[in-house]
Amino acid sequence: FPRLVRAWVTATPEAPAVRWEGRSLSYSELGALTRRLAHRLGRLGIAPEARVAVLAERSLEMIVAVLGVLEAGGAYVPLDPSFPLDRLQFTLADSGAVAVLATAATAVRAAAVAGGLPVLEVEASESGGAMPPADPPPIVLDRHLAYVIYTSGSTGRPKGVAVEHRALVQYVRGLLARIAVPAGSSFATVSTLAADLGNTSIFGALASGGCLHVLSEDRLSDPDALASYMESHRVDVLKIVPSHLAALLTGSRPARLLPRRCLLLGGEASSWPLLEHVQALDAELAVVNHYGPTETTVGVLTHSAHGCRELRAATLPLGRPLPGVEALVVDGDLRLVPPGVSGELLLAGDNLARGYLGRPERTAPSFLPYP
Repeated sequence: FPRLVRAWVTATPEAPAVRWEGRSLSYSELGALTRRLAHRLGRLGIAPEARVAVLAERSLEMIVAVLGVLEAGGAYVPLDPSFPLDRLQFTLADSGAVAVLATAATAVRAAAVAGGLPVLEVEASESGGAMPPADPPPIVLDRHLAYVIYTSGSTGRPKGVAVEHRALVQYVRGLLARIAVPAGSSFATVSTLAADLGNTSIFGALASGGCLHVLSEDRLSDPDALASYMESHRVDVLKIVPSHLAALLTGSRPARLLPRRCLLLGGEASSWPLLEHVQALDAELAVVNHYGPTETTVGVLTHSAHGCRELRAATLPLGRPLPGVEALVVDGDLRLVPPGVSGELLLAGDNLARGYLGRPERTAPSFLPYP
């Protein structure tokens, strides 16, 4: 993935890359900060397959941390600062992380959970010292890890889903082709880094030369504040959980909360009343229902939510697979069922994760040979 960002650093160095609450970084600045952090990590021995934890609130520094790990050849492990200490400590130990990246706001918490691992504070300004020499970047292959993201653990011990660069790049390219927004479009992220919902916006923006708007926690709970931001910054693409959007649309200016070009709904089932509410506010807005478990790299099915109300299902359809993905509905013996017959959904293709990190006994029943 870092190669995709480097291409925009070269092609559009002065274009805005990331914005957060009155601060911003151009692609040139983002590239310089990423490279500087990658050198710091390289001095710690970070190389392909090494895991580095990122404990950061939504901020410019969060994005620099993620890209710095990837630029160094490592894989990032996102940690939510709001998680309990024992959950953070479990994730650090289970992932085999060899270092922790933190911000000024999370440095104390990072030190409390690091357990002797080195903790590096990430900066998002040019005060970090001289630019390191232009050494060749590490050789990162498609099959190397990009990130390890942990499931909620609501049904037992959390599992680390290991996602490779090939899957991340395949997902981003497929999704951008499907929603067909122009290069340079702006995306907003409203999710914690510890859930892959926000990866659509983070990687979608930076792979296409767009501007990534990292929305603060305060705005995400204040419909009017969020409406003001979306209106003044003219955000093109928003990915959000349906229930979160429904709550925000109860504010005084719901139409101004919506993006200009494309609204992506994901993370839970989307309802027809919510879609109809959105379309009443903006009949021209493209609304896309986006589905996929974490194990398939963010999402693999999309449905353009227009013109199919006659299906009368309780929720919006999941849709069709992205390029390079197959979706099969099968019975208990993994045989295809006829149209209209209920079955199990199997997903195949390059978007699949490697498996569960260090859990072969859990990987084998879920990641099957192609039937």
